[in-house]
Amino acid sequence: MALKDKTNNPMVVVTRHATATISVLGTLMILGWLLRYSFYGLDFTDESYYLVWMSNPFIYEASASQFGFIYRPLYILLSGDIASLRQANIVITFSLGWGLAYTYLASLAPEVRQGRVALHVTAAGLGTSSLVVFSTWLATPNYNSLAFQSLMITAIGLLLADKTISRKSVAGWIIVGIGGWLAFMAKPSTAVALAVGIFVCLLVSRKFSLRLLLLAAATTIGLLLLSAMVIDGSILGFAKRLQLGIDFGGYLGGGHTMSQILRIDNFRVRTPGQLAILSVLVMALVAIWGALSEKPRDLIVFLSVSVVFFTATALLAFGRVHKTAGLGEFEGLLIFGVVFAAALTGLIFGRPKPLSSLSVAQWAVAIFFLAMPHIYAFGTNRNYWENGAWAGIFWLLAGVTLLRPVVRERGTWSFALPLALATQMVTAILLQTGLEQPQRQTQPLRLNETILEIGPQRSALVLSEGYAAYIADAVAAAQNSGFKHGTPVIDLSGQSPGILYAIGAKSVGQAWTIGGYPGSLKLAKAALGHVACEKIAEAWVLFEPDGPRSIPTELMSSLGAAFPRSYQEVGTWRTAEGAGGYDASRIQELYKPTAPSEALSACQAIRAREMK
Repeated sequence: MALKDKTNNPMVVVTRHATATISVLGTLMILGWLLRYSFYGLDFTDESYYLVWMSNPFIYEASASQFGFIYRPLYILLSGDIASLRQANIVITFSLGWGLAYTYLASLAPEVRQGRVALHVTAAGLGTSSLVVFSTWLATPNYNSLAFQSLMITAIGLLLADKTISRKSVAGWIIVGIGGWLAFMAKPSTAVALAVGIFVCLLVSRKFSLRLLLLAAATTIGLLLLSAMVIDGSILGFAKRLQLGIDFGGYLGGGHTMSQILRIDNFRVRTPGQLAILSVLVMALVAIWGALSEKPRDLIVFLSVSVVFFTATALLAFGRVHKTAGLGEFEGLLIFGVVFAAALTGLIFGRPKPLSSLSVAQWAVAIFFLAMPHIYAFGTNRNYWENGAWAGIFWLLAGVTLLRPVVRERGTWSFALPLALATQMVTAILLQTGLEQPQRQTQPLRLNETILEIGPQRSALVLSEGYAAYIADAVAAAQNSGFKHGTPVIDLSGQSPGILYAIGAKSVGQAWTIGGYPGSLKLAKAALGHVACEKIAEAWVLFEPDGPRSIPTELMSSLGAAFPRSYQEVGTWRTAEGAGGYDASRIQELYKPTAPSEALSACQAIRAREMK
């Protein structure tokens, strides 16, 4: 017996409208929640590196990722304001997530012309899962966000592309090319995996067209050539930049070599996580069953469960719950509760043969989407499942694929609103972890109370008292020593790009002279080896005696600089507890060169010997 859509039933109409309304409110609450907290907190390491890199990427000769160049116009447009950059990144990511979800849902059942509002609302709710990428609270634009955004752009293009030549299809192939270019600029490893995935998907889905594929490839290559000219003035210069970036990554010993990234990772969801996934699955299935029923009692169940999802999201977004889920390092896999609910809905209610009702092309895209989170994570030194969960929207949409027979029979997406609400709740739970336990920060963001203007652009952020005092002391010491904005600094602390950004320094050699790795010293030497001796001679030095990530002072002697003999200590301060991820407070010292001419001569002599 076929399911019938009771759109004329007043109770059905009321419950659907009510559920759609609270779904819209849930989406807006999550967005407002993140936009409000964009003014809170700062990580002195990774996030500060993003800011340093965006602020002036052209001064560095080596980079495997070019995200700093891509986001540089946004940085200029927003005058370098940190909170505005975060907000822009959040809005861009959500907009792409919403657009991807809408495009995919519409492609699953293009013959369904009714209930477009329900389609948009459902897509927006599912699109909130794209915000999980900020679950560690690194919301400032970075290579991870650019890689994720590029994959969503590519996926949208792939859904629009076809073998036939039409405006829509040609636009889709061009969008695929743009997405591939952005993926390369974000993470070349992700771009390579994406290219393989697209090629296989096109072959299996029978959408392969050599002429149109060449159009996409030409778009990617054209944009890459244009990027090369803008960034380095020549293709050879850009190629050298990439090669140096790859070499530098090998020097560091951070787990980014080819043999280390070609791996299959395992995951383990502990009992609390399994129960949480099961709970989301059961509740979503029950709500959908109620939505598909014509009985008043079942409709009440549908609305009641939807309200439970919404209430949980609201309590988190409005700060009424301060605990985290505590599901472990793989808590991002909680999204599979919604994935399984969507898939089972299709299998149970998609009569008579839900699996055979899907075309080969739809199966190909679904499988491609299942692989997308691993394509996103490919190349990272983190666990691929843990890292891939940040792109969990693709897993979610893969599960939604099985809803095709149901939506075709019902003629509307209204029954899927519980999935949107469940997605919002899962997203809120995962974001709560980031806001309560922000990366390398000592307390939940909600406890921050000290407002401080940071960096050359005077960005106002709300920080913890300790972090604010750390920055204020460093800025005061630098200003009292006569330090001027744009002065080059060699960072021997190994973990303080945030302090360099705060005092307005120009980080020499690398946007982050990173310490703590087996090859940190070798990398620092190699990077500074590409810096002019004049710049090295005039550079100040940030030093952290016995710091956990400090770069050995032999770095300076390898450059011809006699440190600390030929330098004057002009300022000192204590780090905040927790800064850089270390509990103990440490002393940092700022040194000014006293004999730059001697350092210049020594540096030039060393370079001359190396060239022989």
